[in-house]
Amino acid sequence: FRHLHPFVAQRILSLFEVLSKKHQRLLRSGEVASNETADEQSWDVSTLEEVLRMLLEIINSCLTHMLAYNPHLVYALLHRRELFPPYEAHPALQDIISNINTVLSFFSLRLEQTDSCSVDLVLNAITEGSRQWPRNSLKVFPDLRFKYVEEENPDEFFVPYIWSLVAVSPVLCWQGRFSLSH
Repeated sequence: FRHLHPFVAQRILSLFEVLSKKHQRLLRSGEVASNETADEQSWDVSTLEEVLRMLLEIINSCLTHMLAYNPHLVYALLHRRELFPPYEAHPALQDIISNINTVLSFFSLRLEQTDSCSVDLVLNAITEGSRQWPRNSLKVFPDLRFKYVEEENPDEFFVPYIWSLVAVSPVLCWQGRFSLSH
């Protein structure tokens, strides 16, 4: 991603916060859960961890490859830096959190050197800092790849859906009674 809008950067971190809170809540409730729900909660926790990792990988990809073009993402990360410490020791997330902490440390140091903390001054400090950002200071992960997995019988959904679109389409005019049977 290049030139993420401030709203988008904030929403990405808001999504991380919501998922993180749910993850933490499930972990706390899992300690007192009965054996019957323990398997369900374990599945929910592992699914949430996968989604959290995917979201962190997206953030990390932006930082690794396009840091200079995403000052609003860096700003949002600095603003919401309290979200990440709970995952610093998490085995599935610590490698990516380490990269994010590297970015946060670098830019926090830059911001400590500024006199004022207005939004414009912070963004200017981030922009200047990104020009001085040491290349190869973040661990590079493999590129993100998402794969479409087709259902076993996709025609059960798509054929009726397509026909419903065709039947109501103003482009096609049906004369007389419409029937699929001969």
